Amino acid sequence: MSSKGKQMLAVWGSPNSGKTIASIKLAKELSSKKKNVLLILCDDICPALPTIYKSKEPIEASIGDVLAASNITQEVILKNCVAINGNPYLSLLGYKACENPYFYAEYGKDRAVDFFVLLRHIVDYVVIDCSSILTESVLSTVALEVADNVLRLGRCDLKSISYFMSMLPLLGEQKFKSESHIKVLSNAKPMQDIEEYKNAYGGISHILPHVQDIEEQAASITLFDEIKGKSAKDFDYSIKAIVKEVFGNE
Repeated sequence: MSSKGKQMLAVWGSPNSGKTIASIKLAKELSSKKKNVLLILCDDICPALPTIYKSKEPIEASIGDVLAASNITQEVILKNCVAINGNPYLSLLGYKACENPYFYAEYGKDRAVDFFVLLRHIVDYVVIDCSSILTESVLSTVALEVADNVLRLGRCDLKSISYFMSMLPLLGEQKFKSESHIKVLSNAKPMQDIEEYKNAYGGISHILPHVQDIEEQAASITLFDEIKGKSAKDFDYSIKAIVKEVFGNE
């Protein structure tokens, strides 16, 4: 199927499945093509922005200010984007440190839809790091509905399988197109029975292997750097393959 015109990918999965890491590496790969990319960080329970990006000055921009604005405009969105040092093509938009779900007034589905529609006119590509707690995240639930593709990440453990058994029925409506999600086995380790988990998830399109260097990057807040090590090649190969499947050869 042609991927022409597709520009929005939602990354969703079980808790601790590596959604944020995969989102960062996918956004970084897209930006390497000299295309403007915006990474949306939906989690307002544990804001990801202060955990993934070091800034010389405290980050005051927040996606919360965008969604709470009386009128969501390109100016409001761009004002709250955080540029990545050394990468002019990649920006972040998420909740800042110390914010929580009660920090801003509630908003509805229509506002979230308007937000995502506007993003399509601002950047070439949008990667959305969704919250696992869909019942509490309007932004994540709408992202699963309006994105051109959804990447579904699961780990090689029973908790991940249990999570999807509980959550997938919530996405039963046709508008979510859950049957077309791209399923990924994440943080897979050599000693794990990969084939057994492939069967448990009903088939897997891609595998993101465990990479020790990524753990070290997460601990040192350097996830936007290149990864090293033997398993890094397999990880990078899968990231490139996912980008090609979702967005084509652009």
